[in-house]
Amino acid sequence: MSAKLTLKQRILVGFVLALAFFLVLGSNLVDRRHFSTIQKMIESIHDDRVVVQDYIYQLRNFLHDTEVEVLETGNIEKSNEQDRQIKAILDDFAATELTREEATFLKRLRQQFYGPAGLSSIYGEDNESKILVHIHSTKKTLDALEEIQIEESGHLTQISEKSLSVNKMLSNLEIAFMIVIGVSILMLVFQPIKTLYPIR
Repeated sequence: MSAKLTLKQRILVGFVLALAFFLVLGSNLVDRRHFSTIQKMIESIHDDRVVVQDYIYQLRNFLHDTEVEVLETGNIEKSNEQDRQIKAILDDFAATELTREEATFLKRLRQQFYGPAGLSSIYGEDNESKILVHIHSTKKTLDALEEIQIEESGHLTQISEKSLSVNKMLSNLEIAFMIVIGVSILMLVFQPIKTLYPIR
């Protein structure tokens, strides 16, 4: 065995170490990008889907209470406090990241609550069937919005899982490359020169 590294061996060792460094650096940058994607997806699932489910739940509760009131009294009385709460919910809903379909249904929902023929325009009307039909129509819009939340949550989860799978695969490749590079360095250091560089 050679006691000292030759110039050629030193260059090769330096090359292999540089390769290992850039491999680790590149892998780290790719990992960071995938973790950033996963973090963004998780935040979106919470802020744009789970929180929105709560908005839908609150609006559905309001409609249920209104329906009970109509069945008991035949009409509905205006409540300024409730009116402010619903407007705040709809504004918060609009501030989330909406899909095109979701934006369409949210616009329809606003019309059903505050449009010219919306729920706010029939307060005090003594027309039970008209009010109940309107409530039923508004509930259907909420159903459509709820389905979108489920679909989008599933879509975001799939993207997160895909990023995790790619990240896991790259980590395994990185380990394999590091083993190969480690073995290469050991061979360069401990193998006899004649084995590495046969005389032609």
